[in-house]
Amino acid sequence: MPHLLIRGVEVDQVRAVSTAMVAELAALCQCPEDHFLLECLQTAAVFRGETVASYPFVEVAWFERGAEVRDRFAEIVDRHLRSSGIPEMEIAFRVYREDQYYANGERLGPVKQEDDPSALRDELRNLQEANGRLKEQLRKSAAKTVTKSDSAMSSRLRDALRE
Repeated sequence: MPHLLIRGVEVDQVRAVSTAMVAELAALCQCPEDHFLLECLQTAAVFRGETVASYPFVEVAWFERGAEVRDRFAEIVDRHLRSSGIPEMEIAFRVYREDQYYANGERLGPVKQEDDPSALRDELRNLQEANGRLKEQLRKSAAKTVTKSDSAMSSRLRDALRE
């Protein structure tokens, strides 16, 4: 990972720039060169009933590394591929999450708490218990402050206790 899906570019054009491009991308991403996969997809584009050349497009599937790295990554890919004679192209990023990516059946990252229903239930129960304790403390505090001559509780305090 990263995985570059390249379409609308000839295999020989990608091969000619691949070594230098991957070396530069690996340095940027701080990962080994063998983590990169370049795939040249042979596609057929159709326009107005005719087969036409596919527009040069690179889809980068990766783990997010931030806007600065993403911008630099796109610049490196664009510079190298366009140096092979491509006048224009587009690049898009598809972001994978480590906790949803598997290699050889093993998840690469820990499950995020927001994706674990049991963790969410536990968190909700803990918050409800804390809320109950706060309500009880508020009720006791209010009871101590009410004097005999002021037996009517303020409506705001009463509303807070009802919640």
